[in-house]
Amino acid sequence: MTTTMMPYRCRCGGGLISTLMAAAVLVCGAVAGTMQVEYSWVYVDYTFVSPNHRESAINSGKFIPENCVILDVDIFQDKNIGLNSNSAVIKQRVFVTVPRIKPGNPASIAEVVPGDRPSSVLLAPYPNWKVNTISEGTINCDNTIVSVFRTKIDYLGRFWVVDVGTLDQFDMAARSVCPPKLLIFDLKNGDRVIKKYKFPSSQVKDVSLFTNIEVDIRDSKACNTFAYITDTDAYKLVVYDFKNDESWVIDQAYFYPFPNKAHFKIKGVDLDFMDGILGLALGPIIQNDRKLYFHAFASIRESWVNTNTLQNKSMFQNGLIDGSGRFFLSSEVRETQSSVEVMTDNGVLIYASMDNSLGCWNTQDPFTTKYIHTIYKSDEDFQFPSGMKIVGDKVWAVSSQLQNQFTTMVTDSNSVKYRVLVGQVDELIKSTGCNKRLASNIQNLDPSKDRLVFSSK
Repeated sequence: MTTTMMPYRCRCGGGLISTLMAAAVLVCGAVAGTMQVEYSWVYVDYTFVSPNHRESAINSGKFIPENCVILDVDIFQDKNIGLNSNSAVIKQRVFVTVPRIKPGNPASIAEVVPGDRPSSVLLAPYPNWKVNTISEGTINCDNTIVSVFRTKIDYLGRFWVVDVGTLDQFDMAARSVCPPKLLIFDLKNGDRVIKKYKFPSSQVKDVSLFTNIEVDIRDSKACNTFAYITDTDAYKLVVYDFKNDESWVIDQAYFYPFPNKAHFKIKGVDLDFMDGILGLALGPIIQNDRKLYFHAFASIRESWVNTNTLQNKSMFQNGLIDGSGRFFLSSEVRETQSSVEVMTDNGVLIYASMDNSLGCWNTQDPFTTKYIHTIYKSDEDFQFPSGMKIVGDKVWAVSSQLQNQFTTMVTDSNSVKYRVLVGQVDELIKSTGCNKRLASNIQNLDPSKDRLVFSSK
């Protein structure tokens, strides 16, 4: 099978740039209060060793470009501050996930690699080709990345990667080939592996799918760190304790989907997702505690719980507990379902809605329609938002058009399908009620934020 890559052009600053790599295009020029399309792909393509290597992968079915879907984005900014300067020299790396939801995906996690021109963008398998290669025979589960949905980079440069261990998740031949595991890479020190953790079999159900992760650092040295991981199909939350290298499962009715909200209609495609907990966002640290905000995909409500509760392992050793008084559910609702969400340092929740929009809510207010605001919408550029991060003063998001992976409807093979978008947080929320007071009792453990504001460029 051979896929033809169509040529694109990009106009930047009045100059016309012809694209050599036709699988991707960089769209230039930011507009205040909007989301700028930073990268976009017609089809995903990788840094194959040679054209022959790429063609061989296509002919053998190991690389089927239309089956490779970008789902999440994460950004690492290495801030090198000179001794005699107040400014920072920033080295930026952009990572995306390409989960193996269908056959023909050669790598599940990759780094964006700009080419000779701004628009010639390829994906380099991370940390290398070998780790991402699925062998024909027995898979070395300890040294292979099978499939990754979403990631998290903390402010120390630790790259948290959850490998779900399943192949062809959206295909009839879906199968689990390795136990789910957590990998932590050190982006500041040569991408070395800090830790590998295999989740115990007792914490993994046949239907388990670990889809999202949030990282909670609770001390300045970051030894006291917890990761919260969504098991969307088993309707559970897994807590990982970095210091003690152990995990436990939290079972709560608050993580379950609402059956009457399981139907989605996205750009003319009708879908049913009975998906539980998916969206995660950590609130600011206040009086040595913070809230984890969360919601099921098949839901229009928001929930939250104090993380000191989640970190109490003994409370959850006997399975489902009465969550009343510990877990909370909003009394009012969004207009439609939401996928992913992020939180600003001062407690503004920004969430992606399945009507192709972004919304915001200041967590110092009640979760009611009066305080929920739409801050961006694009039916073309923001179809099926599936990944989002806040880095510095910007929000980064992925629109994946994931709905088209569930239908036999013919789509335009030349159309842009995957986008990474970037917007200034302050510009997005400035005309809404989300942009107001800053709580004076918020604790900040990231020392870089006390001195400098970093750009994503």
